[in-house]
Amino acid sequence: MNNNNLARLTRAHTVIAAKRRARSEQVKEVIFDDDARREFLTGFHKRKLAKAEAARAKAKQREKEERQESRREQRRHLREKALENAAHVEKAYGATTDADLEADDSEDDTWAGIQPEDAEFEDEETLATVTVVEDFDPDTLIHGPPKAAADPQQYAPAEPAAPPKPKAGKPKIRERKVRYETKDARKREQVKQRKRRTEKAELAGGKASRRPSGGKGKRHGGPKR
Repeated sequence: MNNNNLARLTRAHTVIAAKRRARSEQVKEVIFDDDARREFLTGFHKRKLAKAEAARAKAKQREKEERQESRREQRRHLREKALENAAHVEKAYGATTDADLEADDSEDDTWAGIQPEDAEFEDEETLATVTVVEDFDPDTLIHGPPKAAADPQQYAPAEPAAPPKPKAGKPKIRERKVRYETKDARKREQVKQRKRRTEKAELAGGKASRRPSGGKGKRHGGPKR
């Protein structure tokens, strides 16, 4: 009961203190900026254009970053491809070298060259030692000995060919000079040629008209006595 009375008595003081505090924090004066107000009311189109420009700039930046990323990815792919190709080439080259070395070793083991043979010829008075070296053909190891002896004339040195006889000089063809005529000169030349053709045609027609016909000038009588 006492607590309720105390709360009721102090409620008025709490309200008064709150009002006093709000009054002290209240803005004394509100000043409107006419320029800012006018800019806000009339700047809708300008702000719209600015937003569109910012969006375009952002899109360009995004495309640029995508192109750079694509180029980096392409360079990385090419680098990996080059390393892979180099590894294949080195591997193939190493295998070829090993095969060549093995082939050389096998050749050294199988063929030791031409072995000379010593033969002794003894006479009653002298003793001579002759070294015989046989001809060797490496193809015989692979293909075997030839079936028939080769013709000795096949390997005879070819006779030197006779020097070719000098050809008669061809007459030099004189180069024809081409004259470049003007348009008027060509036109005059065409008129002259047309006139000549017309005159030739008239002359040919006159000769044909003066030529006698085949049967009018001949007589069919008997021989003249």
